[in-house]
Amino acid sequence: MYARLLAFSNGDLQSLYDRSNGFYRRQLILTTKEKPANRVDDPDIAEKMKREVEGIFLWAFEGLQRLAANSFRFTESPRTLNNREYVKRDANNAIDFMESTGYIRLKADMSVISKELYAIYGIWCDENGLTPIRQRSFSDFLMRNLKTYNLEHTNTVTNATGRRVWGYLGIEPLISPRISENWGKSLCTYVPKS
Repeated sequence: MYARLLAFSNGDLQSLYDRSNGFYRRQLILTTKEKPANRVDDPDIAEKMKREVEGIFLWAFEGLQRLAANSFRFTESPRTLNNREYVKRDANNAIDFMESTGYIRLKADMSVISKELYAIYGIWCDENGLTPIRQRSFSDFLMRNLKTYNLEHTNTVTNATGRRVWGYLGIEPLISPRISENWGKSLCTYVPKS
């Protein structure tokens, strides 16, 4: 089964839960020209377009024929690709966190527990004036992108109390959040690593 949807919007198309590449790669995000300051809107534009309906239809049909000849694949300009990347990052700031400096470092022989990594991400969001995505969404993002960041998700990471917990191999925390047993946003602070 499949569904096709053609939607036009003046804003970004957002998903409540899906932050996958599949959600974004199906979007064509175009940049329109700004309205000139001296332009006067034509109140009779709809009537004028009705008189041109045959020409509009032929123009659209010509475009459909080009699309069919291209196996129903739209040609995307570099600007359209950049628009998509911008919207994807805007909806999921975990991408920028994983590329940030001073908080974490991707390093093959290091590890971090999941709880600590999310706490560091929360600190990064707070210091950058951003709202963190939910912990489950953050974890789902990392699981989908293990290969991208050369990470391994495992339950062999040891926490500060010596218990084996879930975490990631291939990432080094550069700051140490203080995480209490009753961990919550308000209880998470950090001290720089020595």
